[in-house]
Amino acid sequence: MALVRCEKHGKPKGRTLTYVRSVKPLGWPDTAAICGRRGCEYPGLIWLTDQESQAYEKGQRVFSFNNASMKVRAP
Repeated sequence: MALVRCEKHGKPKGRTLTYVRSVKPLGWPDTAAICGRRGCEYPGLIWLTDQESQAYEKGQRVFSFNNASMKVRAP
């Protein structure tokens, strides 16, 4: 499951998942994807797991989070 973190907060350290790369969301830096860290309102990068990174390489551009609250699109 993807995560969104700003450049300041960098690569997330997942408890059960390892994030291997980030991609810019559609419209970066003027994006609706905002860092998920509490209190942060900076534009965020989409951090992907290895499986999601491979899917991105094959053309997948829409990624989900660990709940059904929203999805995010990468160009």
